This record gives sequence, structure tokens and C-alpha cells, in this order.
Amino acid sequence: MKFSIIIPVYNTEKYLKRCLDSVLNQTYDNYEMIVINDGSTDNSKLILNKYKSNSKIKIIEETNHGVSYTRNLGMEHAQGDYILFLDSDDYYELDLLETLSKNITDEEMLRFNYYELKNETKTSYKTLECKNKKGKEIFKDFIESKIMIETPWMYAIKKEYMSMYKFSINKYHEDFGLMPIMLYHCNNFSSINYTGYIYNRENEISITSYTCDDKELKKAMDTLYFFKEVKLKEKDPHLLSFYSNGAILRIKNLSGNYKKEYIKELKKEKVYNYILTNNIKRKLKKIFLKIWFLFK
Repeated sequence: MKFSIIIPVYNTEKYLKRCLDSVLNQTYDNYEMIVINDGSTDNSKLILNKYKSNSKIKIIEETNHGVSYTRNLGMEHAQGDYILFLDSDDYYELDLLETLSKNITDEEMLRFNYYELKNETKTSYKTLECKNKKGKEIFKDFIESKIMIETPWMYAIKKEYMSMYKFSINKYHEDFGLMPIMLYHCNNFSSINYTGYIYNRENEISITSYTCDDKELKKAMDTLYFFKEVKLKEKDPHLLSFYSNGAILRIKNLSGNYKKEYIKELKKEKVYNYILTNNIKRKLKKIFLKIWFLFK
């Protein structure tokens, strides 16, 4: 099978060569790289120019639109059987594609594990293994086990299935808005206990590490937006609880009037009503949240 690897690039000159070389040096050869330079202002374009002659790489130059736009654009150009996403400050283990090729059996989505790289130390996280399951069957298990599900770079996704979805434009946490929905509605899902993605936490210009009050409020409101979208379309209590929890958790990143404004919006939507109460701990949590919001 052929893999299409979509790599958005924005000002990652320090890590870009490592990222690209981790794909070019794979032990499996049937792949294409679709690299979208999203209006970088550093030396990323100069680095990409050195790879232009490589037939494995298609480089697309764009003005700055954001990661959702570039991922969607990459999907339009993908010719492979399965799509993978790779952030340009991250990289792959060299046997990732070979391992995926040996484990894929016509799944719509296959999940693999990741390392977190921080202070030159790689930390792996637990996962759950399953084979050819419906997303609805395993969504609850993943959430109960606190397995991260919302990042697209930990999945190999069948092109036909990926073509049914798009990342939301001009929204923070677009991964949070899309990937749980894709997992939940997946008809053939597998997860393997293989760690092949290295998530780089050392990039100080990362969108997740640069914050200010206005930006944090926008992130929170976008998270609430995704909750409202799910509430309109979905009925599964585990899915609704996942998104309500995500919206409530954004409170901790806000202060002052920003926090008051966001809490006001949460109260309008009564997000606490969607918290699961299938055990004592959650029942108490829901009661506490209702009381807490009442006095805010």
C-alpha cells in the first residue's frame, strides 16, 4: 500500500531537516510526502528548496493560512491509500511505515503510539490494543483509560474515509473538533502497541506553548464551539461528556474578565449537564460543578 504523508511547515527551520529525513530514511519505500510551506518567514523555504529534486516530495508554497487549511490542502493532493499527518517540528521512527504496512488490514483508522520529547528525553504513554472494532465500541474504553485520541498524527487513515471530513478553518484545537468524531464513527478501527511518532515539546514557538489572554480566550471559545457543534449532531453520552469536559477544562487557562466572560458562555450552554454520572466520582463531580457554576 502507498502512504501519503502531509507535512504543514511554518517557521520550523531548526527541526525541519530532521523531520523530512525521518521520512526519507524509512525502511518502507512506497510513500509520498506532501509538504506545504504555510508562508514561513524563517529559512524553512531555503531548506525545502534542497529537497525539490527528490521525486518522493511534493512541495506546495502558500501564504499563511494556518494548519487546518494546509492539512485540508494536503488531503486534496494525496494519492496514497492511507494518509498520515506529520508536524514539521516532529519526526518518525525509521520503521514506522513498515510497521503500519504489516498491521493494516483494510481499517478506516489505525492508531499507533507516540513519544513526547522534552529536555532530550523521550517519554512513552500507555495505549490500548484492539483489532477491527467499531469506533463506538472502543471510544468509551479509550476515554475511561485516559488515552489521548484527538491528535491526527497518531493515526493512519484510509484515504476514502479521510475524504469525508475536513479540519475547521480559523479555529484553535481543530484536532479536538475532528478526531474524536472520526474515531467514534469509524466502522473498522484498530490500535497497535507500537511507538513510532516523536512529538517534540522543545519547540518554543509552538502554538501550544505561546499564550496571551486574548489568545487563551479564543482557544476556550473555539473549544466551546466544538462542544456546541457536537451537541447539535450527536446523542452518545460518552461523546458529549468528552466535549463538555474539554470545554470546562479551558477555564483554568483564563483569569479576570476573560474567565468571567467564558464562564458566562458555559452557563448559557449548561455544559455541566452533559457530564457522565455512571459512577460515584462522576456523580459527585457533576453535583460540584452545578453548585460551582451557580455561584459564578
